[in-house]
Amino acid sequence: MEYAKKYYSHLGRVNSSDISLEHKNARFFVIKSFTEDDVHKSMKYQLWSSTLEGNKRLNEAFIKCTVEKIPLFLFFSVNGSGQFVGVSKMISEVNFTEKTTYWVQDGKWTGKFKVEWLFIKDIPNREFKSILIPTNENKPVTNTRDAQELPYAQGMLMLNNYKKYNHDSSILDEFEQYDKEESEHKTQKTTVEPFAKIGNETSGRGRYRRGGYRSRGGRGRRTDETAPPKAEASAAAKIIPSAAPAPVANTNA
Repeated sequence: MEYAKKYYSHLGRVNSSDISLEHKNARFFVIKSFTEDDVHKSMKYQLWSSTLEGNKRLNEAFIKCTVEKIPLFLFFSVNGSGQFVGVSKMISEVNFTEKTTYWVQDGKWTGKFKVEWLFIKDIPNREFKSILIPTNENKPVTNTRDAQELPYAQGMLMLNNYKKYNHDSSILDEFEQYDKEESEHKTQKTTVEPFAKIGNETSGRGRYRRGGYRSRGGRGRRTDETAPPKAEASAAAKIIPSAAPAPVANTNA
């Protein structure tokens, strides 16, 4: 965490206790990504891009918010992680013509907009299960889709939960490692899998991290939906040596 705040001044006030949540009106959207790598890039470069339809929806809402002088908040979640990872505020309209090379699938996502990160914390889905969305058949907010809007009352509940939650981990903890990997692979073509659906959670961007969802400590453990089929797992087990692995250094510090 100290690394991120030392080298990226715009992250210095993230999770600050003096961030005001006094909003008589505001709009809220859920953002889904299939990889932490892209969320790291969003935090680092203060940008995001959804699908074309997602960008249109967010841009239309942002223009109205600008006229009404109210904020637009984005709740980020990584599919398959079982948690939300942070909250940002949309602070610009969408530039629909420009492509960036930051994302896992370089150049694929047309359009970008600026964001300001307010909270970066891992919060388990169980903390939000009681927040039901009437516009989504009263399903929990954890079952929403990419670029889906939340009602004001439910959005404010999530925002307040984010401010008061005492977290144990966040993407900030591994910012330095992500930076190193980005530097090592920025000139290499990343192999990704196509759009996929996991359980009731669908990523609007449909991107995977190289080698599957990132696992750091207890973070990123595969759910039943994402685990390999039993037959494949058994076949793989047959070719894995039975010798105990050598000890490795702890990289979760």
